[in-house]
Amino acid sequence: MSMNVRGLLLFCMALFLMCGAATAIQPPDLNQTVVIDGAKEIAAFIESPAATGYIAAGATDKGPSLWYVSENGTVTGNMTLSLGNASVIQYVQEDQNGYTVFTDTHDFFGVSLEGETLWTWHVPYGEVASVDAAPGGGIIATTNYLHPIVYRLGADGTPLWNQTYADASGAGIARFQSVKAVNDGFIIAGYATPIIASTDPAGLVMYLDDNGTVVWEERYGDDGIGYVVNINPLPNGGYIAPALTTSDEAAVLILNETGKAVEVFSYPKRTEMVYYAEVAPGGGYYLLGYDADLVNGKPRYLVLGVSSEGGEEWMHWFGDTGIRAFVPVDDGFIAAGGNGEVSFFTFNESGKETDLSDAWMFIFVILAGFGAGYLIYRRH
Repeated sequence: MSMNVRGLLLFCMALFLMCGAATAIQPPDLNQTVVIDGAKEIAAFIESPAATGYIAAGATDKGPSLWYVSENGTVTGNMTLSLGNASVIQYVQEDQNGYTVFTDTHDFFGVSLEGETLWTWHVPYGEVASVDAAPGGGIIATTNYLHPIVYRLGADGTPLWNQTYADASGAGIARFQSVKAVNDGFIIAGYATPIIASTDPAGLVMYLDDNGTVVWEERYGDDGIGYVVNINPLPNGGYIAPALTTSDEAAVLILNETGKAVEVFSYPKRTEMVYYAEVAPGGGYYLLGYDADLVNGKPRYLVLGVSSEGGEEWMHWFGDTGIRAFVPVDDGFIAAGGNGEVSFFTFNESGKETDLSDAWMFIFVILAGFGAGYLIYRRH
């Protein structure tokens, strides 16, 4: 092979590597980690317009607590609350009158801005699986008892309604895992377990109107989905829902407005479980999950950035720190760990992706074609 051909091939290979490096998706940078002093647990972390920053909720040795965190990560204050026998706040939402919190004693409390208890309500049946803020104030909550139950509370803690949902087919038991307020109703995700033990469970998503009436229901057993573990609405309609297949492999469903699965992303060799998924402000999706440690089998937590087609773009490991709350922001995301640490991640200044122009890619294809053609010509 002549020196000219060798040179041309080396040039093409170098150009290929340059293009590959230029179009690679860059992982986010850890901007800072804030250790909330005195926190023995953080269970929730939300944006706070009133505090112009964020609110963390959890517990200290003194009891259930809230912390105020500025946008730059400074802890500006905290409040320890007296909430009966509760030891930790597991959920918090903010309104103009203060906060609604849910505790480990299965109680909801309305709390003023000064920390005074305004009202309390105890969940009468079942283990609470999911809570979300309801339009107009108050909460929507799901529990699982003999059958799943949905409770709706008003902003003042008044029970507005509750509904019990037997399996619609009349055979088996449904279990709700996640609830979110959307549009004029609520979207619920979970699974239905048939009475016959040899039959696989089927992932389940239901849409309820504002009064709790089922508008539509979809199951995903035919797609091999046994459990839907979480659900979030997408800004342009439809939903994203992490799930487990009947083979216990991690999957993510992209659903349309009526719950039909239009795409299924699978990650059998990357994560053991994806337990939370949300759209990324810059495009694509964020996936929270964990994989089992090869040595001790314990979970190792991670966040995946995937494209709109489900392809993995980057990954960040958190190790054995369980991520209890996740807040996407315009230039990255914030992750709160159960160990009292809040980590702020940002993407580099040029964004998540550094693109070479389409012209360079076109030139590379032309040059590669000339090189291949010349080699064929010389061989003949």
